[in-house]
Amino acid sequence: MKQCLAFFLLMMFCSSCFLFSDLKKKQFSFSEDGTKHSVNTVVPKKYSKTQTSIDSSGNQVQYFFYPGGAQLYFALLKDTTTQLQTILYNDNLPKALYHTIYYKGLDSSDHYWRETRFGSYRAGYRKVNKEDEGKFDSSINYFSLHLEP
Repeated sequence: MKQCLAFFLLMMFCSSCFLFSDLKKKQFSFSEDGTKHSVNTVVPKKYSKTQTSIDSSGNQVQYFFYPGGAQLYFALLKDTTTQLQTILYNDNLPKALYHTIYYKGLDSSDHYWRETRFGSYRAGYRKVNKEDEGKFDSSINYFSLHLEP
């Protein structure tokens, strides 16, 4: 009986930790060569709006917009020269993480930005406050780990 009670309490504790997590499970869905695909993601909660766009080049981007101006995005680019945000390459050196490269920095208003690249995939954020940086980094890292190498 005590073991059942201990197991029940452990399960309640674990589920409550998940319920109060700062991240929410989502999927980035896209079409490639006529086939629909999706990649598991997690995104910081409390986004106010989502938007999916496909431009004339066939670039597919899913945006999450947050109060205060922060944005998170996941993309599959047919035209990999497309810039989703301005990166000053002379000031920002690429860094390697998992099987990706990424750029990260502070903008002129002391908000964080980041873009991670893997082949035709991009994931990034902009206008993120210091206290939220970890949640947004976790989102990008989760996405990177769930891409097929």
